[in-house]
Amino acid sequence: MQACTNDRWEVNRQATAAELPDQFVSTSEPIAGLSYGQIRSYLHYYSPVIFKQANEYDDNHKGHDWITNFNYDQDNYLANNKENWSDELKKYVNQGEHPDWQIRPTLYSAAILFYDHSLQTNSIILLYHVYHAKQRYEIHDWERIEIRIDNVHGGPGSGEEINYVVITRHSLHNAREYPDPDLNFMTTSAGKHVMIWQADWDFNLFNPSQAELHFVEESWSDITELNANNATAKVDINNEGKSLFHYIFVDQNDTEATSFWNAQAIQNDNASSLASGKDQYSGVSMSEVKRITYELQDLADIIPSHLDPANWKDDLSVNMVTPVTGENGTPEVLTGVTTFYYTALDTQDPHEDRKGYIRKHWFWGVYIYGTEGDNFYSELGPEPWFQHLYFAHNGTRGDSSVEDELENRGIFLGKEEYANWNTSDGGFDGRWVQLFPD
Repeated sequence: MQACTNDRWEVNRQATAAELPDQFVSTSEPIAGLSYGQIRSYLHYYSPVIFKQANEYDDNHKGHDWITNFNYDQDNYLANNKENWSDELKKYVNQGEHPDWQIRPTLYSAAILFYDHSLQTNSIILLYHVYHAKQRYEIHDWERIEIRIDNVHGGPGSGEEINYVVITRHSLHNAREYPDPDLNFMTTSAGKHVMIWQADWDFNLFNPSQAELHFVEESWSDITELNANNATAKVDINNEGKSLFHYIFVDQNDTEATSFWNAQAIQNDNASSLASGKDQYSGVSMSEVKRITYELQDLADIIPSHLDPANWKDDLSVNMVTPVTGENGTPEVLTGVTTFYYTALDTQDPHEDRKGYIRKHWFWGVYIYGTEGDNFYSELGPEPWFQHLYFAHNGTRGDSSVEDELENRGIFLGKEEYANWNTSDGGFDGRWVQLFPD
């Protein structure tokens, strides 16, 4: 299909009135709550398929565009992640050094389950952070995928409805309401996986870059035809038209999806063969695309690291009313007013100012839906911030003002009638819960 190339259209797309679309209104009653197993199932069921561009223009950069995890180098120290990725990854790929490393491509995830009284629906918001150790000259990378599901009853695939998908394109919260031509899915018996294209790690003034995310504007049948014909690996993406890709990353939990793509986990003995080694301008046939599995882990796995000034700087206090515990029940963050550190430290750059989860607008929901509008951190109040505050967007668009957003575009969990949302009406705040085994 023809891709839209109007940036203004992207930001001001389809402004909707304050009235909510009929298809998003339910008459369901609050549910008792989902089990941890059911919540994990939702995160797996709707996990994305990522078509990733590479810019690995010489042997020193092979594997640079792999998704990875915060502790890939196994030293439990985050501040050297970019340095090790820049200087040591080539040795892992090309010479088989660092046998202790575990690349383990990971999407850090959380599920937020609540009853929306305004829409009369049980809803779940799924967050996925696609982790990269390096973005050009900066440490870590923070692109996220956010999916709201309404009419939730039991496990996934039982009649629930997709409301919207939001992806990060630098400071733009790019949004699409379902159904939309830009929302296309790989559907299997175990999942409905939105197809997302991701740019390479480097900077390009004229093309998408620095790991920004785009919607794949091709249907699943188009993708299967592309694969069957062993055609050049490129897809239409929003705002850009045909764009090359060199990797496909798929959730390891969906065996049907991993089998279709013949996707593999990155190990020491196959790392070299799973590194693309292609630059962003080099087209490859589908048979040359590297197909790799990723795993889901928890945003809450990384929350305890924000207590450590060796990994982060600049403090922010949060009133923790619920502890963060490990999967084995060991307390990792206690209750009470807690000082977190939120700006990333980088061994190569003392001036690094990248913000971590504790100070991410999408972690708290305090962003203007579908645009680059102002963040409204002020609505979280003076410090200490209440742990279970979260603005749940409803998938409608307004005039991009904070006032309209707060009044018409969602509900503020943790305030007023939603003060106890996480302990009533089946509510669950998965930002602070470790669900997946490490």
